Amino acid sequence: MEKARHVFEAREEYFIQNGAMLLEKQITCNQGRDTEPIKIFSAKEIQQATNNYDPNLILGSDIATIYKGILDERDVAIKVKGPPICCSTETMVDFFLQQITIKQLISHKNVVRHYGCCLETKIPMLVLEFIPNGTLFDQLHGQRNKINCQISWLDRVRIATETSYALCYMHYGRLRPIVHLDVKSTNIFLDEFLTAKLSNFGFAVSIAPGEDFFQGSSVPLGEDFFQGSSVRGTYGYVDPEYQATLQVTDKCDVYSFGVVLVEVLTGHYPTEMFLRHNNLVDYFVLSMEENRIFQIVADVVLGQGSNEDIQAFAELALRCVKNKGDERPSMREVTIELRRILQLVKSKDSKLSNEIGSALTRLA
Repeated sequence: MEKARHVFEAREEYFIQNGAMLLEKQITCNQGRDTEPIKIFSAKEIQQATNNYDPNLILGSDIATIYKGILDERDVAIKVKGPPICCSTETMVDFFLQQITIKQLISHKNVVRHYGCCLETKIPMLVLEFIPNGTLFDQLHGQRNKINCQISWLDRVRIATETSYALCYMHYGRLRPIVHLDVKSTNIFLDEFLTAKLSNFGFAVSIAPGEDFFQGSSVPLGEDFFQGSSVRGTYGYVDPEYQATLQVTDKCDVYSFGVVLVEVLTGHYPTEMFLRHNNLVDYFVLSMEENRIFQIVADVVLGQGSNEDIQAFAELALRCVKNKGDERPSMREVTIELRRILQLVKSKDSKLSNEIGSALTRLA
């Protein structure tokens, strides 16, 4: 009985503390009335939904452990505190609550939906839309079900385009632009139709137009994250100008997205290369300068794409990963160019399908 009372009191204390922090974040981010409503779940509901945190229901684990569960009669992904890492509880609470706050400001078809959260635990828990096909990383690098998925060139261009829609909305869809600060292939989820869904807004910041914003707080740490500094983001994807100055602008996302474009084009994983003291961007830029881009693209891309659309895609990526933010395109410009490339790929894909159909008809 005494133990149950202490558990109840702790949950009440966590709920009050986390609720106050969440409210403070919402006020700071200038949350408007058009924000997406979010439901507050109890710790008991989360426990039941995950079958008492059944290890067989774990979908993945890094900074957070993600369980598949059922809440309100629908499949959901439940994000809870992951394995112990070298950061404070306050930092982890801030990281989780930031995801709730920022996501409430964004309602877009290419962003993972947040259904709710639980504030009764030391580190808040998040309830998200369940996405069945994992991440772009899984599909590109064969991590899902331990097979090489060999995602098509058309799907690669389409997924990149859909992700740019989400980022474009974040940068231009509200009075205060939102910068994601951790754009990477593991944060781009794919639904049953391989539609792109951007997720994980724990590093995101809302900035006032025309004002400088400098990052000054520490971040959660993991093996892929910058340690011992105020830089937010992941090895291999972080804007070098932001890394040097800590100044946050929308061009930080443009650079990281450019790295994703290079990853989609070449099939190389930026973080893995970075940790081996290689830089994918440097490798890519040198290949472009030496006019040998077709020697480094993924086999699927080379086999399915045309010289014209591969070159256009590579040139756009090159513009995005310029060292200086002022030399990069805006996300709006990136989206317009990706849409053009996508139409180019689609038209050639359709033409090829028609030619194959005609040939089969003649053979019959």
